[in-house]
Amino acid sequence: MLKFKQTLLNDPLANGILGVMVVSMSRWLKRGVGAILALLVLFFIGSNLWVWSAGWGRLAGQPSEVPVGSVMVILGTDEFVGTTGERTGTYRPRIDAALDLARSGRVKLIVTSGTGAHARTMATQLRSSGVTCPIIEDPYGWRTLDSVLRAKAYYPDDHVVFVSQGWHCVRALWLADHASLRATAYPASFGDGWRPLMGSLRDCFAKPKAVIDLCRGNPLTAAVPANEGNVPHR
Repeated sequence: MLKFKQTLLNDPLANGILGVMVVSMSRWLKRGVGAILALLVLFFIGSNLWVWSAGWGRLAGQPSEVPVGSVMVILGTDEFVGTTGERTGTYRPRIDAALDLARSGRVKLIVTSGTGAHARTMATQLRSSGVTCPIIEDPYGWRTLDSVLRAKAYYPDDHVVFVSQGWHCVRALWLADHASLRATAYPASFGDGWRPLMGSLRDCFAKPKAVIDLCRGNPLTAAVPANEGNVPHR
């Protein structure tokens, strides 16, 4: 065996054939990696365009554009960054938009959807700001997908209006379409500072994830049935 290896290493023809094989394999490997990267880029761009298309003509600019008797679902987010006391930049605009819509009299019910803390904090602030219509806390809307599927389970025959930033609303509308939930959105202002910008960039990756979740059957995050867990705010 050792003699064979030595002969192979000293054979110019064998070395030439081996070199051609290595170059050929390297070329095919590069092409394969390039093709995979190209497919990933196409999927990323295509998913974003597909999800964004759900918002065309469905983002209400005024409360009067929202159907009377709608169920408002305000999508949760943190008010502050951890324990720093620094505002996230996206929370307050959502509360302001929800107040604007609630005061218009166009909605019959408000659902604050997010974690338990999100749902409770939003409901408390809305009530303390003078909202009189019923408020329901959804403490299991841990992801946008969960919020949408739970809204479908609780209000299958109602028109739902989502409240969040526009880049977030389009994903909720896309998910609602695939859950056969009638919905529009009332977008909040973009927000101040750099954090809302980072949120919109992260959502560019959440949109392809939404497509993947659809292919996986849209699994809920919480181990709670979609039609259970909501509680009236008191």
